Amino acid sequence: MLITHAALRLDGLPAMLIATAGLVYLLGCFAVTVVFNVPMNEALAGMDLAEASTQSYWTGTYLPRWTFWNTVRTIACGLSAALLLFGLTTLSQSQPA
Repeated sequence: MLITHAALRLDGLPAMLIATAGLVYLLGCFAVTVVFNVPMNEALAGMDLAEASTQSYWTGTYLPRWTFWNTVRTIACGLSAALLLFGLTTLSQSQPA
């Protein structure tokens, strides 16, 4: 929605910043969650907690990968918020008083 609004209703630097914020959020937060974190959570949910293989999967595979992708999501969300804030600030400064 942010991307579409910026593309259709805004122009210049504010449009670029706001559209980029939306794109960063879409790819870095939402897509990473859907493509990486949710399937990993579903795989873990289907495992028997009493099995040694589950413990091995948790420490050797799940935890490092999930932490990596969660860090990517955190950085993407922060970057998206900063871009949106900068875009809105730029937009407000470019409006006639």
